[in-house]
Parts: sequence; C-alpha cells; structure tokens
Amino acid sequence: MINLERLNAHSRLFADLLFRQYPQWVKYARFDPYEDFEKEALLVEVPCPADGSSHGLFITTSEWEVSIGFGDSFHTRFGTTGDSGEPSFNEEALKFLTDFVEEKIVIATASENGEWLGGWKLDLRKDEIDSIDVAVGEKVIVQSWLGTHDRELT
Repeated sequence: MINLERLNAHSRLFADLLFRQYPQWVKYARFDPYEDFEKEALLVEVPCPADGSSHGLFITTSEWEVSIGFGDSFHTRFGTTGDSGEPSFNEEALKFLTDFVEEKIVIATASENGEWLGGWKLDLRKDEIDSIDVAVGEKVIVQSWLGTHDRELT
C-alpha cells in the first residue's frame, strides 16, 4: 500500500480529503508512474463498478492540479486560478467526484467515424440526456458511474 506521507504536499493534502470521503479507494492508490517530473504525485485508479473494467475512474495530482477521468476518452482538470474567495480546486474536484459517484453528473463523449470530437459533463439536475443534439454521422456515448444512464446516441 502507498505511504501517503511520501506524497508531495499538495498531493498529500488532496489524498487526505479524498480518502476521508472514500476510504475504500486507498487500495487503488499509488505514486503516478506516468509522471516524470513530479515523482511524488498521487494516482488513484478505481475500477468501474458497473462492469469492473479497467477503464474506470482515475484521479491524479500531477502538475500541481487534480485531474479526474473516466473511461478512455474523458477527463477534467481542477487547478488553482488565483482568485480569492472561490472554493479551492480540491473542494471543486471532490464535489465533482461526489456528484459523479452519486450519478448527479454523467459524462458524454462525441465521435465521428471513430475520431474523438470532445467530451463534456452533464448535470442531470438541470440537463436531460435526451436533449443532446447529435449531428448526422456523429455518435455520442453517455456514461455514468454505476451504468444507470449509459447509452449511445446516434
């Protein structure tokens, strides 16, 4: 198991917040092997509970920010903006994780002829999946943490 004390300061701070909320995820934590510059960064790779696939959730603290991804073609970043009075990027990242795990937020990725066009978040408290406009020839894949809202739109 990873020694959290060996993480760099910002990674340790986020790890403390993350594992306080999701203690069951500490077993998926390790130093980020893909990070050449910041060897003490955290990487957490949580298998998808819907199908157990290895393309589940990933969280990394490399490059002094928090990146969260799901599947093989979506990720979002939370980093410092320098604006005082705003929630910290760590809090924003945890809020996103909570909303995603509770399936209040789902992710969508678009492609055309197998080429990735982009990815975005849908907040199901105000957005409807059926309102996604899909152009002719495009495919949009919607994914949720537990698979409840998974679908392919063409």
